[in-house]
Amino acid sequence: MKLKNYLIAIDLDDTVVTNFSQKDEKSFAKLKELANDNLIIIATGRPNRSSIDYYNELGLKGPLINYNGAWVHNPSDPTYPVTMISMDKQKIIDFYNDNKDVIYNLFSEVGDDIFLDEFREEIRPFLHMDGGRLHTGPLEEILDQDPAGAIFFANIDYKERLKTYVADKFKGDVMIRFWNKNNPLIGEFYNPHITKGKALEDIRKHYGIDKDKTITFGDGHNDIDMIEFARYGVAMGNSHSELLKVAKYKTSSFSESGVYEFLTKLENGEIK
Repeated sequence: MKLKNYLIAIDLDDTVVTNFSQKDEKSFAKLKELANDNLIIIATGRPNRSSIDYYNELGLKGPLINYNGAWVHNPSDPTYPVTMISMDKQKIIDFYNDNKDVIYNLFSEVGDDIFLDEFREEIRPFLHMDGGRLHTGPLEEILDQDPAGAIFFANIDYKERLKTYVADKFKGDVMIRFWNKNNPLIGEFYNPHITKGKALEDIRKHYGIDKDKTITFGDGHNDIDMIEFARYGVAMGNSHSELLKVAKYKTSSFSESGVYEFLTKLENGEIK
């Protein structure tokens, strides 16, 4: 079957890109081919500056989802309604200052402004500094805008303490999730009302796409809502364990061109 008039959403990191810049060329070629007859959406936690080149390479014309849905805009259509969601900066400042004995570092972003407590070379890849404006210093002094959330680096031995602190202080209004199981522990301090799934539902309605013609690919905890949203919610083989639990479908890992594999099987009628 020829895929036509589908909404196909893809996460970037460890879905079609790895090590921050290495692309799955096979899957990219397939998505570029499908972009002529379908609405391809990049849905990423990255900022615009480190995702727009992929958007342009694929020849996309629809919206771009950044910061996991906190910022949604259409680079090809300035009339498309822009979504900008943030949280009170004081929540981030309190989280960091109250746990500074176990958090090594933390940064937040607003657009291309990066607010970082202390620059360390090992976190450079996470900052996507090309095109960004870096501000360093105590957050209470430099963080002068409300960001969508924050990325932090902590001692893994205090994972449970951080979870308890956030649950007790913010009562579900703010949450944390963890990206790895190593030391330092990399985590995200985020607004649970900001999701890729909500952003995609708004896009689907805007373009009048049937829910049965939605396909999403992801690998992380931040992709759970996006995977649950779609008719074909696809987890990569290298996915977070919690994502694998909710995904309707699973494909191969990034290294085996899982996105290409699933789309080809769907076209060939091997997937129902």
